[in-house]
Amino acid sequence: MDYATKQRWVELVEFLGGTRAFALTWHQRLVACYSEKHRSYHTLQHIEECLEELDEIEGDEERLALIEIALWFHDAVYQPLANDNEERSFAMAKEFMLECEATESVIEFVRDMILATKKHRAKDDMDAAIMIGLDLNIFAREPKRYAEYEKQIREEYAAVPLAEYCSKRAAILEEFLARPVIYESETIREVYEEPARFNLETAVARLKSGIA
Repeated sequence: MDYATKQRWVELVEFLGGTRAFALTWHQRLVACYSEKHRSYHTLQHIEECLEELDEIEGDEERLALIEIALWFHDAVYQPLANDNEERSFAMAKEFMLECEATESVIEFVRDMILATKKHRAKDDMDAAIMIGLDLNIFAREPKRYAEYEKQIREEYAAVPLAEYCSKRAAILEEFLARPVIYESETIREVYEEPARFNLETAVARLKSGIA
């Protein structure tokens, strides 16, 4: 993570009322989480790509700041075969926010944003739609980066036999393709939808031919 991204985190925490020392302590903890050896995709690269796309979103400064907090924490806990990563990531975010003396409504908002990334369904919550869209921005990246992403996901699930992996991964991507829209945020959909469908369709074809 470069200095600019680190400074961005510090300024975010200071905007929310925390001190620089407090921000740096938590930054070190988050960097340690996203640098775990078993991660290939769910790393600081993913967070930085999400933040890059967040900068293109217009809206209320405070709500966007809280979405940014949720982005920083949403994959803080990540084990490829676990089914409670989002809940455990929120638990860490809650610890951070309680130390910030955040209000209950702020904590609930961040919780809703993080948990929305579990099944990637916004349920008519437009803030959650933005959060999900940012989390899934990788689907709409240029084909070379998307192909790298698929390789990274396979590395995280290296313990799963190839045939099983290809079948289950294809099913996951086909579920997204079967949705009326992948991105429920209209603003994000206008930019992401077409390239995302191209990338997913290409990936499904490869997976169904047994290539991960």
